[in-house]
Amino acid sequence: MGSTGRPESKTGTVFFSRTYDEALSLVFEAREYLLGPGRLAVKDLSNEGSFCYATESLRLTTRLTESMAWLMYQRAILEGEITAEQGRDENCYLQQQETCLPETPSEHFPLLPAGLQSLLERSEALYRRIDRLDQQFRASLEAEEGPKGPDTPDNPD
Repeated sequence: MGSTGRPESKTGTVFFSRTYDEALSLVFEAREYLLGPGRLAVKDLSNEGSFCYATESLRLTTRLTESMAWLMYQRAILEGEITAEQGRDENCYLQQQETCLPETPSEHFPLLPAGLQSLLERSEALYRRIDRLDQQFRASLEAEEGPKGPDTPDNPD
């Protein structure tokens, strides 16, 4: 990204569009699954499986909501709807990595229906990719701002 927060090449725009489209498609697929086959499948699960289903369904929706929010902020910057400076607000970054990327997978994951397992795996891959992009975006902003050492005006010491 350049100093305006916009990609410096068409490749960046194409990459962003594909990621955005993938995320949006996954949101629709998850909605359809959770309202249809998932609702039926959960009835056949054990208590542990039902609890895991509820927990992982929430993780799925959190991942997708966070991903779409981040992508929409980036899209707003690309389209000039908000400035790169406004895009630096802490709310424009991913916020729920601890929830969305647990350190250890659920031991009950194998109890989940295959449809939910697939959505969880794909949403995690998408979220990890967006997390890397978010980290790169933050790093590029920090590089533009430069180091804040003892000789900089922002450091009163």
